[in-house]
Amino acid sequence: MTKKNRDALRDALQVKAKARQAARLAEIRDALLMLGYDSATKQGIALGVNRKTAWNVLNRDRGAGPSAAVIKRILSSPNLPPFVRRKVQRFVDEKIAGLYGHSNCRTRAFRDQFRNRNSEKSDGVRIAPPDGMN
Repeated sequence: MTKKNRDALRDALQVKAKARQAARLAEIRDALLMLGYDSATKQGIALGVNRKTAWNVLNRDRGAGPSAAVIKRILSSPNLPPFVRRKVQRFVDEKIAGLYGHSNCRTRAFRDQFRNRNSEKSDGVRIAPPDGMN
């Protein structure tokens, strides 16, 4: 395989991974909308973040996706509906598994934000590969 072909394949895989990430974030947004959280203000209350952060997580360009700090804040929100929480946890599991095209270093840094020193869990987030490729 030539360098040009390898680069083209890598780029195609990167585009697919980013599309997968965008789809997962859209699922979170759609779940909130389905439950009646139809404004950035209401979504922010449910997610436990301010209105602008909620809008950015759910609507902006999803190159890197939300930071681990934002995800941890969302998962700690007492107002987060269980259905949406499962969607967020699935997003975390897939990001930790490296399915969104980030480098090994960035994936490891994200994963490490959810680990504590004594176990594989922290902040109630499962550290496990996602089930299937759905």
